[in-house]
Amino acid sequence: MSDRNLTHETSIFSLWLNWVIAGGSLSLPILLSVYIPPLLIPIICLAFSGALVYYDRSSLRNHTAVCPLILTIAARSLFYSALIMVAISLIYSRGYIKYFYEAASLNNSIPFVTLLIIGPATLVTAAWSYVRGKRYRACQRCALVLGNVSERGFIGQIFSQEVRFQRFFMIAISAVLSIIAWTYYTLFYINVNINVPDKFFFGWIPMILYLVSIFYIGARCFTIWAYYYQDMDGSDRRQGASTTVRIIIISGNSFYLSRDDDEFNETPDGHMFDTPAAVTLPHQDKLSLERATLHFCNMSRLDESDFTLRYMYTSREATGGRNTFHYICCPKSEAVLKNSAFKGKWYNLSQVERLLHNHELTPLLAAEIHRLYTVTMAWKTYDAEGKRLYKVKHYHPIFRLDGICEWDVDFNSQQWLKVARLNEDKPFFRLRKFWRNLSAIKS
Repeated sequence: MSDRNLTHETSIFSLWLNWVIAGGSLSLPILLSVYIPPLLIPIICLAFSGALVYYDRSSLRNHTAVCPLILTIAARSLFYSALIMVAISLIYSRGYIKYFYEAASLNNSIPFVTLLIIGPATLVTAAWSYVRGKRYRACQRCALVLGNVSERGFIGQIFSQEVRFQRFFMIAISAVLSIIAWTYYTLFYINVNINVPDKFFFGWIPMILYLVSIFYIGARCFTIWAYYYQDMDGSDRRQGASTTVRIIIISGNSFYLSRDDDEFNETPDGHMFDTPAAVTLPHQDKLSLERATLHFCNMSRLDESDFTLRYMYTSREATGGRNTFHYICCPKSEAVLKNSAFKGKWYNLSQVERLLHNHELTPLLAAEIHRLYTVTMAWKTYDAEGKRLYKVKHYHPIFRLDGICEWDVDFNSQQWLKVARLNEDKPFFRLRKFWRNLSAIKS
């Protein structure tokens, strides 16, 4: 078995491992809470939350992460739960709880029931991540470090779909546990001690559901592995490692696009628009500008004097077996392409925007244009620290690409992607930047 197959197996196994780690981190404090003093539980939750953040960040730095979503939801749920537990403990210790409940009905040795806090906290955190979608910070960080889903290949799309299912599964489990726990607490729980039925409902039911979920998610991951490795057109198992060179052709503010059909026309017929300049090569870790220029000359049958080529960025498939080098080509004039081997047409920005809105661009081209737009607008509006270049309120430069091959901006740098996410126009800019810098130091 090849190393590449082992890499894919490890990646698919990581889907299951992430669930085991995240679910275990949530379930273990709940089980321990029915056997140890409650005041120790916030400390355990904070320790588990910190460990999850460290594991997540180290995986992203090493590009071994499958998806940080489930780990982030678990880490945040534990952190929020710990804060709530500490707040409740302080209310008890200060005597403020007597303003809300009669002293005779209180038991200071059991200020809270852990499941009643972690269950709803997980439910709300997971549901919020669903509402935010791609804007959720974990998803933004994943795209920043690992790339867009379409740039991570076929198996990257499988990972994205499966993690979304795991989030739905986590929402369902936390909702069921919250309903069971609060129903039992309201109807049957006596605030004197934790007896055997209490231990079962508040400690063992979550652990039993967690163990069942391990086998269920494991079975799903095995099915994914079997599906990926069967002989099918969508699987790239037989193709092995490779490198793709993609070159976007831009002249002024227009893109040169083509479609993979027998007769080029402008009527929507299911075929997607893409750059005609793309070639797949044997795998290589680096590609010089000279080699990329040679490949473009071979594809287009143009001379080097007819165009200018500049490097944009590099993306990698989820398991690293394939990579793609993205370049920008600026022909001397639009008429140059009439003598090339390409068949296509020029589309201005408004037309490309309409194609993008109608989902008529290939996912990779859409990701490339998104990278172009994001970096360009960040570079034109802010400095590298996220501060506005123009002190005019609400002013934003117009998106233009004319002269892009001469711009002094690195499209491969994560810095401008970070600036686009966090800049002077965002609420609490300085506080959020300080917090993220502090988090980066800790991790």
